[in-house]
Amino acid sequence: MTIAAAATQTSNLLGALPLLALLLIAVALFRWNRKSKTTAAPRLAQLEHELDSIRNRILLVTIDNVPGQRIVKTIGYVEALSETEAASDWEYRIAEKDALLRLAQKALGIGANSVVGVRKINANYDQAGSQWRVSRVAYCGTAVVSAN
Repeated sequence: MTIAAAATQTSNLLGALPLLALLLIAVALFRWNRKSKTTAAPRLAQLEHELDSIRNRILLVTIDNVPGQRIVKTIGYVEALSETEAASDWEYRIAEKDALLRLAQKALGIGANSVVGVRKINANYDQAGSQWRVSRVAYCGTAVVSAN
């Protein structure tokens, strides 16, 4: 083998390295996303089930009154922050459900049967030492007692 042939083979190998690196990164991201989905899906289903069961006891509305009912007593402002710090779409969905469930539980705990003016608040921050943006979700509203 001549020196020119050896140099050509080496340059072909070096030219393929960036493509190989990109392929490995794509595979790693795909696997991470699938893992995130498989661990998040059961938690999301659990939160949705808990929200469905609590909705029989409390009404959450984004408007400032309860449709078809009158507000008998205004208890006050309630807010709830998700425990989940979301860095992916699946984690964000969990954070939304978690914060909404916590809001309903807090309102029930202080004697409300409805929360009016429900609003979602997102807090984003950059995780220290990382390029990831992390989100926290909060819901707030006014706890009230409503009746027909």
